[in-house]
Amino acid sequence: MALLTHLDVVNAACARIGAEPIEDFDDDLGGGQAASLVYEEIVRFNLGIYRFSWATTIRPLSMLTNATPFTGWDYVYELPAERLGPPLYITDDITCPDARFSRYTLVGSTVHSDAEALFAAIKFLPDPHLWSATFLSATVTALASDLSYALANDRQGKETLYREAYGAPSEMFRGGKMGAAIREDGQATPPRKPDYDNNPLTRAWLS
Repeated sequence: MALLTHLDVVNAACARIGAEPIEDFDDDLGGGQAASLVYEEIVRFNLGIYRFSWATTIRPLSMLTNATPFTGWDYVYELPAERLGPPLYITDDITCPDARFSRYTLVGSTVHSDAEALFAAIKFLPDPHLWSATFLSATVTALASDLSYALANDRQGKETLYREAYGAPSEMFRGGKMGAAIREDGQATPPRKPDYDNNPLTRAWLS
């Protein structure tokens, strides 16, 4: 059965360690709220390890017409609220996947620039049914690692599951099942060519 919800993922981790399933994330007495916090932390961390294609999107930036930029630029744009972390890149030409724009200043959750339209590539948190199977398995295993210690004080079980999820410490969280998820996504995502054309002279000639 496909794991379609966040609660499904947590309960899959509970099943790995033989723990009772969580009925509701809002149930504090049954450990639901604590499980929700652990889940959120681990998923966000895992998405930060690598730029997974299914957790990346591009959004047009909304201009804040009532904002007065203090950085010397003409316009202020608001970054998407659903983003995880800073934008991966900014572009002023959405029709060119290799275009990168650099004439801006990032100020908190806003972008200051003279460009009249901008787009941002961002990481976001997709629902579990959109995750790759390998990422799902890595995340369930990582959750099981944390829950094995939190629920049963099983330090050895925690370390074993943690290594299964991420590999050896020398692999910097890119080994184990997470390494398999990264390799799978890398095979499905073509490498981006060197950005030789992104210089002022070439951009002026193409405009």
